[in-house]
Amino acid sequence: MSVEKRQKEQEKTSMVVEGFLFANEAEAAQARKEAEGVKYVKEKAQMDDPEMVLRIYNKMIQQRLFDTAVGYSYLKDLQEYLQSIPFIRKEDIFPIPVQHPQVEESLRKAKRAPAPKPKTQTVVKNADYRRRYRIVRWIAFILAVCVVAMFAITATTNNTTVLNYENQLINKYEAWEERLDQRQEAIEAKEKELGIMPE
Repeated sequence: MSVEKRQKEQEKTSMVVEGFLFANEAEAAQARKEAEGVKYVKEKAQMDDPEMVLRIYNKMIQQRLFDTAVGYSYLKDLQEYLQSIPFIRKEDIFPIPVQHPQVEESLRKAKRAPAPKPKTQTVVKNADYRRRYRIVRWIAFILAVCVVAMFAITATTNNTTVLNYENQLINKYEAWEERLDQRQEAIEAKEKELGIMPE
């Protein structure tokens, strides 16, 4: 065997964890951590108590402790064990959420790279301002027409307003007093003519 083949095989074996071959060393290292975690749980937990196994399983699912095939394999074993227990309801067993680290990494890189901002956004903003300006201009025009119409109505009507109400009352009473005075004079003239003397 050549040296290169040995190195490739060593690299491959360093990326094999619990029978799974990983694409890169980072994923293999993560899988090793998960294998240690699985070993710890098996040693410390009371795996003969199904209720305890259910609580541990659901807690691991909620905390999303596993990201590799090693962890998923262990979760699947626990899930199958729990499903075989007759008094544990299927609804109480959480499904295993599967993450794809390669896809997620590419999405993170895409989020980090700033996307060029399109120029159409500026045009849309300007169009929005123009639209608002036209609307405001029409509203101002309509209000101005209303004000002019109110002044025209006020100037041309003969209705009594609060401002000239007092003057119209005074004029009305003056005209009434004048008519009374004229009648009084007419009565006095008639009395003189008839020779009736006022008392």
